[in-house]
Amino acid sequence: MRKSIDFLKAHPLITGVIGAAVGVGATKVFIMDAIWKWALLRVILTMALSMFVYLVSKERPFENCHSTTGYILKWGLVTQITSVLAFGSLIHSFITGELHIAAGWFPRLLAAICLAVFVGLFEELVFRVLINDALLYSFRNSKHIIVWIAVISSLVFGIVHVIGGGIPDSPAAFGAAVFKTVSCAVDGFILLLLYWKTRNIWGIALTHALWDLATFVQSALTESTTSFGGAKNYTGAGVAGIVIYSFQIIIGLIALAIVWKKVGKTIDFEEIRQNW
Repeated sequence: MRKSIDFLKAHPLITGVIGAAVGVGATKVFIMDAIWKWALLRVILTMALSMFVYLVSKERPFENCHSTTGYILKWGLVTQITSVLAFGSLIHSFITGELHIAAGWFPRLLAAICLAVFVGLFEELVFRVLINDALLYSFRNSKHIIVWIAVISSLVFGIVHVIGGGIPDSPAAFGAAVFKTVSCAVDGFILLLLYWKTRNIWGIALTHALWDLATFVQSALTESTTSFGGAKNYTGAGVAGIVIYSFQIIIGLIALAIVWKKVGKTIDFEEIRQNW
């Protein structure tokens, strides 16, 4: 066992690949039928991924958890437009009677909040911390490693969000998958910029949790069945999905431009490459 741990510590790229594969694979293989089961699975996976992150980066990713959280939330708010609209639509549906709160909603609501928190923490551990640190420590001497991290981390984050949605059975379904991939990739790059700037996984995870909260709360209050992953989720995989994901891409690109101007341009990428 000790030799295995020493091997994983000495080979961050291998450790990162194994950790990411375990985390993503578990979310796609173990399909739960209740929101509290999804929450429990994410808690367990967060603990497992924390171990992989520690093997790659030791305690460094977990140390910054105070002054920069407000900074992250401040700039993360520019990415929250679609989440605010979704939450507003949810409230409107309850007021108009289009949706009704199901009996026994309170335990499910608590599970939904827990799920959002641990989805945020789990996915940031995988797609920002583990991928970034494993690649950086393995190829630190490459002058272009920051670019490669940005591309790989963002694309993997986008692609994972369409895995599980089924094989596209029409051009519209394929288009929805592509547009959702791009939308998530843009959002992932924004979070990566904030991670590079602050190395505060807690603030980034909280921002991510706020993205997902409206969807999870709707599932909890209405007792609807939601598959957490895949291009068909929440909007459908047809033309409507393409339209909504296109809107998300536009909003995401506007947010990215703002965050790049205010945050990205202040990042010392050479310092990250040399001393992260």
